[in-house]
Amino acid sequence: MSGRPNIVLIVMDDLGYGDLSCMGNTILRTPRIDSVAAEGITLRHMYAASAVCTPSRAALLTGRYPQRVGLPKVLNPRDGTGLSSWERTMPELLRDAGYRTAMFGKWHLGCRPEHYPTRHGFDEYAGLLYSNDMHPVELFEGDEITTADVDQAALTRAYTDQAIAFIERHAEEPFFVYLAHTMPHIPLHVEDEFSGRSAGGRYGDVVESLDHHIGRLLDRLDDLGLADDTLVMVTSDNGPWFEGSTGGLRGTKLHTYEGGIRVPFVARWPGRIPAGAESDEVVCLFDLVPTLAGLAGGAVPGDRPIDGADITDVLTGGSQPEPRPLFFFHWWTLNAVRWGRWKLHLDRFPRDPNRAQGRELPQLFDLELDPAETYDLRHGNPGVVEHLTELATTFEAEIDGQREAAEARAAGRATGGAPR
Repeated sequence: MSGRPNIVLIVMDDLGYGDLSCMGNTILRTPRIDSVAAEGITLRHMYAASAVCTPSRAALLTGRYPQRVGLPKVLNPRDGTGLSSWERTMPELLRDAGYRTAMFGKWHLGCRPEHYPTRHGFDEYAGLLYSNDMHPVELFEGDEITTADVDQAALTRAYTDQAIAFIERHAEEPFFVYLAHTMPHIPLHVEDEFSGRSAGGRYGDVVESLDHHIGRLLDRLDDLGLADDTLVMVTSDNGPWFEGSTGGLRGTKLHTYEGGIRVPFVARWPGRIPAGAESDEVVCLFDLVPTLAGLAGGAVPGDRPIDGADITDVLTGGSQPEPRPLFFFHWWTLNAVRWGRWKLHLDRFPRDPNRAQGRELPQLFDLELDPAETYDLRHGNPGVVEHLTELATTFEAEIDGQREAAEARAAGRATGGAPR
């Protein structure tokens, strides 16, 4: 394969940082995902770019903060906005490098025809255009609705079947599969054969079903002789919602505490990623765009800010040369910044109406010492607070300056660059 890997990126919806047994869970059983960790690497400080799905997925596929993309909040079927044609996406970059590309599962980056996955680099698509708690729930294939009465319990198997079939059809050429599972987002649905099997209730049934079907895909890669030539990654779009484990981290989905934004991430690529490796390097899902483009022999566009960094060295067991800040927003408001071991909270969502907002802010946490963000250390570290505040202020001003153009592009009225 001339050194270029096939790529399979599996993203669960609202899976918690602590929901996998390889991440320390003692209730749920995830042996097949655990095998990816055992045969590859676990990145223990992988972040989503947002604590909710649309902005997280926008960043994942563009390599850019969702505020730059103009998608800082969760979209619903009534919204007219979505991913602009001006953006250059991960599948577009890979397709330009000679890959066949497919997506199966949840999109959630706009539901008008100009926003469909097939307009943004995917040769094939099947799945739901938004979350399974938004109505109507309709199954798309390509650009057409094929099912208006969706059996959600069948989705995990169906997405996996379609991913396997795509791999079988393109086993002789480089391929990229983005398998974006609907589950375990609520409402929870699971096949009868997994119902009641987990000690973790219905949520556990759903996670163990996901693990089983990921195992089916891994087995098929083995059967086809493709395992050694395929980079497989398993992760989540943000933290858990009403159920699920954050692994002891504070907060959940919606929060920019660690429990809302730190996500599980395991990857294997035999011969390139050392088996059983673990890394505490601070990375973000938007790093996958430049990383995968580089591995595929492509390149990111040079006409716009790309926030992701090439983390090939981290992914293969090495380290990054320098710490860099990561910024976490709620909509357009900068909530927190992480730099090295430190994380500074400047704003909060949701706000508490029963007390003066921000009375406890800013808060500074040492995530190496205190990953649960329990003890505020700002009083003893004024220099750190000052440095992170300066980083945040500068970056927020940069984003504010781009806001009008980003919103216009997301709405389909491209400004600041010609649409393709």
